[in-house]
Amino acid sequence: MTVLTDSRGVPHLVDQPSDMELVESAIVQLVSMKLDHERCRPSARPTPPVALQLMLAVDLLSSMERSAVMQAATIHASLVETGPTEPRTREMLSAIGSWTAGDLVGARDGFQSILDTYPGDAVSVFTVHMLDFYLGDAPHMLASSAEAIEAFTADDPVVGYLNGLHAFALEENGLIPAAIERCRTALALNPDDIYAMHAMVHCLYETGRHEEGSRYIREYMRGRDGSTPMRIHIWWHYALFELYADNIQEVLACYRVGIRRKTSLRSPEDLDAVTLLWRLALVRPSLDLSAYWRSLFQDWKPYLEESWYLFNDFHAYITYCQVGEYGRADSLLAAVRTRDKHMSEEMVDIFLGFRSFTTGDYADASARLARSFRSAYPMGGSNAQRDVIELTGIEAALRCQNYEVARHIRDFGRIFRHQGPVVQAYEDRLAALRTPEHHTQHHTQGVLK
Repeated sequence: MTVLTDSRGVPHLVDQPSDMELVESAIVQLVSMKLDHERCRPSARPTPPVALQLMLAVDLLSSMERSAVMQAATIHASLVETGPTEPRTREMLSAIGSWTAGDLVGARDGFQSILDTYPGDAVSVFTVHMLDFYLGDAPHMLASSAEAIEAFTADDPVVGYLNGLHAFALEENGLIPAAIERCRTALALNPDDIYAMHAMVHCLYETGRHEEGSRYIREYMRGRDGSTPMRIHIWWHYALFELYADNIQEVLACYRVGIRRKTSLRSPEDLDAVTLLWRLALVRPSLDLSAYWRSLFQDWKPYLEESWYLFNDFHAYITYCQVGEYGRADSLLAAVRTRDKHMSEEMVDIFLGFRSFTTGDYADASARLARSFRSAYPMGGSNAQRDVIELTGIEAALRCQNYEVARHIRDFGRIFRHQGPVVQAYEDRLAALRTPEHHTQHHTQGVLK
């Protein structure tokens, strides 16, 4: 084995000096979400450098799917068995080991420790960013990316993609103008940067520019095929823009053609399908979506044995509840609580609040969601994805005519920052509910504690 140092002084463990070019191109592929898995697999011939196998493990883990995690665990075990001596490689293997065991905090801290020693390690920059996202730790995501990006020169092949990561971190922390500037910088360097494009979509969403967001996505996705990274998620954003504009038929068409046109049978590809259908049911309760839900359930049905990550668990759980599979839902939540001994009561409230909503117990649903929606970030996902929790809470409160709870969520949530016919309809329903008997302190006691 040979330890080579790249232009940033970062060591890479490779088999031959000629492998350095291969490793550096793989780093760019990883951070641009286009890693060639076949070239990185241990079974490939010739055997890929250790650095490529490490990147493959990271990319597999980033899917947050149990089957991919198991593949990463196999790669990890094989590399540990070879007994690497290079310090950075050993640290990375330790962090990957924590991730495969489900210790996301330990994994994030392990990769951050690597960054503290090797600030120009783009693989660790990317990995810390992804783990911060899965942990819902937006402040650390911002601090880490802001510090890390300073270690790269303007002509580094990865710097454009790292600007895209930093843009998303800025957006998730509410720094929208700065995020837009970073998006523009990233896209000027790499017009095909899907993550920077995705960050820009979030910025448009956060500023209520729904029509512009829809147009931007249509133009970007024109001519792109099913292998486009994040394809389903980008179309989910498009559907969200159309939903808030009250273009319901367009939302349904996007659901059928863009979101349920999957690349595999894996249920985690249906994360966005679940919450889009749920939102549709909230804003248009007269729609008969039962066939869509039954189809979704078939894909999520095996998930009970594949539970691994809380964000995915949440989507499986609400699918089970929506189709009346309460025994399956209860078993899943019990398994999640057994796995995560430190699961907060607020997080349990979120799960049970959605369950109560599907049974028609809107008072219980609104009470649980009102006191927990601001504590949802540890489940991971983005601000936009977690919006469904407060939207459900508002709808539940309106259905049980609890003005104070609905107003509390409206005042402290995010949904009502947007403009458009759907949000205006909620405002109108809330205003209609405001009567002297509802507008009392007594009404909130025991609910928002």
